[in-house]
Amino acid sequence: MNEMRRVDQLMSSDPMTADRRDLVGAIREQMLETGVHCLPVVDPTGHPIGIVSSWDLVEEYLSIESIEDVMTSNVITIGSHQSVYEAAVIMQSNYIHHLVVINEENEVLGVLSSLDLLGEFIDDERLDGGGVPLVANG
Repeated sequence: MNEMRRVDQLMSSDPMTADRRDLVGAIREQMLETGVHCLPVVDPTGHPIGIVSSWDLVEEYLSIESIEDVMTSNVITIGSHQSVYEAAVIMQSNYIHHLVVINEENEVLGVLSSLDLLGEFIDDERLDGGGVPLVANG
């Protein structure tokens, strides 16, 4: 494998965020319109207090319920300077697909998804010449 990249090299920067008082219906629509699968929920200072994913919104919550009622409040974060390997270990050991990326002041900088990590693995395989066929023979 090539030199391990850092989280800030793969993350989606400047993510949309939600406020804990935002309504489920509005956030659901925003996620559907933009194709985003998760939003960090932040306090007024930009610190993460939760995360809401498309999976959280699968159930039929009333559109007038607040995001605070459906978000995961035990948000797992990672520093922007940490390696993508560390991110993969955190995701795998916690059975999650998204990490909120923070800076030294605990402010949200971005989101890293398991698909971002998968893309890194595929790119490394192609660069190393290993490659994986994109179409399965069978």
